Amino acid sequence: MKIERSIRNDHIARIEGKAGIFVKIGEEISAKINVTEGPRFFEVITKGRRYDDAVAICPRICSFCSIPHKLTPIEAVENALKIEVSERVKKLREILYLGNMVESHILHLLLFAIPDYLGYPDAFSMTKDHPELMKIGLEIKNFGVFIQELIGSREIHPENAVVGGFGRIPEIKHFYKIGEMAKNILQNATAIVEFFTEYEYPSYVNLARNHLAINPYNGYGVYGEEIKTTDDLTFHVSLYKEHIKENVESYSFAKRGEYKGKPFMVGALSRLVHNNKFINGTAKDLLSEYKKFLTPENPFANNFSQAIEIVHFIEKIKEFAEEIKIRKEEIVKPTEKSGAGCAVTEAPRGLLIYEVEIKDGLIEYMNIITPTAMFLPMMEIDIKNMAKGLWEEGYKDTDLIGKKVEMVMRAYDPCISCSVHVIKL
Repeated sequence: MKIERSIRNDHIARIEGKAGIFVKIGEEISAKINVTEGPRFFEVITKGRRYDDAVAICPRICSFCSIPHKLTPIEAVENALKIEVSERVKKLREILYLGNMVESHILHLLLFAIPDYLGYPDAFSMTKDHPELMKIGLEIKNFGVFIQELIGSREIHPENAVVGGFGRIPEIKHFYKIGEMAKNILQNATAIVEFFTEYEYPSYVNLARNHLAINPYNGYGVYGEEIKTTDDLTFHVSLYKEHIKENVESYSFAKRGEYKGKPFMVGALSRLVHNNKFINGTAKDLLSEYKKFLTPENPFANNFSQAIEIVHFIEKIKEFAEEIKIRKEEIVKPTEKSGAGCAVTEAPRGLLIYEVEIKDGLIEYMNIITPTAMFLPMMEIDIKNMAKGLWEEGYKDTDLIGKKVEMVMRAYDPCISCSVHVIKL
């Protein structure tokens, strides 16, 4: 007898943005991620605007990722116009970026992922039975918020970071507070790592995959100009179009990335796969103790990797805050009015690429490739394999299978709002 089932969830809860999953189970099993959030026209909106107006528009792509979507186009513009900022400004930007990393990661783990692990439908239900877990998570979140408000001027859609520097440089006393806060929450962050070491990864989604990550300038960080791949290729970001292609499917508004014509992965797991040798301090000790959880073949390792990054970034922020010397910085003005430039950074969810062309101070062209757009095809494969593995092992409860494939999607921490954007109308 032929058995066919369909698993359809038109809106997945506990992800950023609006997307659904459709799994068809029959003689063959297929899966589609249907992104129903409407297209965003940011590349088109910036065309013809001044470059400094454009970099103020880009963070509106997403509230979760507003810092990466501010600092990455700023760097692309500065590369295009040959603007060189001071090392102090670069350090301030990195602290700001890492503050966003910490907040984004803990929000994903605490509110989106951990309820699945503990069997709750949402974080509010979970909090009733696990108030201490929520408390330590929110303390980590507030640390990231404080940094973004201090250096960026506000937590979401910051305006203090500008092309050529910062509008205002914070006072040194605030960096003393950052150091104290970092010291106080480190134990909280360690507890989050240890939470994820209590669970085994489902083997159904074990699959060799190509990981792409930045080749960082100095240590484990978010800035660089080269991209590394698992198949031992390293290329400059300016060559990204030769290696990373975007396409679309009829059932989704989201862009979809391919590397050498095949799906690939980016994100915290990919960063650790490539750059774990740069991890130090408490995070290094934890990674050494729990190294079996850094599994390149399994997307659930991304949750563990984000937890490790939280520990590392908290200690890195503390180190930067103690080292930095504050003095007034003049905003560097460009000597060029026209030019073309690219930039790549590591957003919380993976590689973020911006390319700009500027003529007489106005944006002529902008292209953005976001992490979610890059890993979407790989995520779709993992969802199919999860459903297939459960079904073939004898699990016929479609509600159960539906919940498990949602867990796969949430492990990637997708940002749907960032994935739906167009260059041409």
